[in-house]
Amino acid sequence: MAAIMRIFISITLLLGLCGGELAAQVSPARKPLTVLISIDGFKPDYLKRGLTPTLAALAQSGAVAEGMNPSFPSVTFPNHLTLVTGVVPDKHGIVNNTMQDPTIPNTRFRLSDRAVLADPKWWTEVKPIWVTAHRQKKITSTLFWPGSEVLIEGLQPDDWLPYQEIPSQDRVIKLLEWLDRPDATRADFATLYFSEVDILGHQTGVDSPQTDAAIRRVDQEIGALIAGLEKLHLRSVTNLVIVSDHGMANTSPDKVIALSDLAPDLPPAAIIWTGAFSGIEIDPSKADETLALLKKAAHMACWRKSRLPAKFQFGSHRRVPEIFCLADLGWTIINKPGAPIIAGQHGYDPETRDMRSLFIATGPRIKKKRLGVFKNTEVYQLLCRLVGIRPEPSNSSARLSNRVLK
Repeated sequence: MAAIMRIFISITLLLGLCGGELAAQVSPARKPLTVLISIDGFKPDYLKRGLTPTLAALAQSGAVAEGMNPSFPSVTFPNHLTLVTGVVPDKHGIVNNTMQDPTIPNTRFRLSDRAVLADPKWWTEVKPIWVTAHRQKKITSTLFWPGSEVLIEGLQPDDWLPYQEIPSQDRVIKLLEWLDRPDATRADFATLYFSEVDILGHQTGVDSPQTDAAIRRVDQEIGALIAGLEKLHLRSVTNLVIVSDHGMANTSPDKVIALSDLAPDLPPAAIIWTGAFSGIEIDPSKADETLALLKKAAHMACWRKSRLPAKFQFGSHRRVPEIFCLADLGWTIINKPGAPIIAGQHGYDPETRDMRSLFIATGPRIKKKRLGVFKNTEVYQLLCRLVGIRPEPSNSSARLSNRVLK
């Protein structure tokens, strides 16, 4: 049965990709639709594994990049918000998946605390595309996207759900349900988010059979989405923009940097972030002394937040701790020896190949184009032009959209 389904999806793709003019003739005229799809933790190199016939067909029909450089730091929440705002994390304020803010005392922003994530106080410095779209009389549906659960300027997408780990298949089914409406009430812009490639990459590493299986499943579900769009007579008017937020690198228990070994007097409460990078909140008067100890590590670079390399565009926001340390690719910063190490990690320098993210765009307004590597801030203006809205001020430019739009 699975083999038959794959054949059906492949035929549907070929009809949709190669017979676009015929599809336009037999389908009733519909208003345009833009769907932004995020595959969390999907490396562009995964396309070379022969596991993704749907994505391969979409890349062949439209624009595909060698990769995108994520914004710094190369983690999930900051980059998802950058993709829908064009603003770098140091400016939009979601600087990590875990944060503290001196203006929001006694509260820590963390992924496990849904109430805190939905508190508008953390999201006041930027307007996501669905807010802008609403102001300009467009309809939006977000099947999961960081920030969509929050009232930003008193607004949310027209359709949204509180985040929950549900199977990729169910996510596609729900989005298609939202899109099965008359044009007057159906979205102009929609998002779809898949988490399982990132989850398995963290748990089992980049090269594991489990990660390969997750890659294969997500590819099949994108095929199911396309088949569903065909059934709804939407495929011929739909532009798909498929991205990821970051890549993934294998780690090892032998490649660890224990902060307690370098600075034994450092209070554990001062260590706000660990992993591919570390953030240490410390009295500025003691920062240089602590930095001198931390800089003894061979596979880690550390700076005062105000002295981070300019290429990162990071360090001015109040939510960035006073000291920031970045590990070499594949190394993990931990609080003290014995801390658990996950098999795959991201958050490293965005310019390293393993941190690159995915970009594929295809649809009636997209040229067939092969692209090099560019910053993920460029996606925002492309989305705005596809949806037909005026963008907000941002770090984005029109370079990408000028290259790929017909």
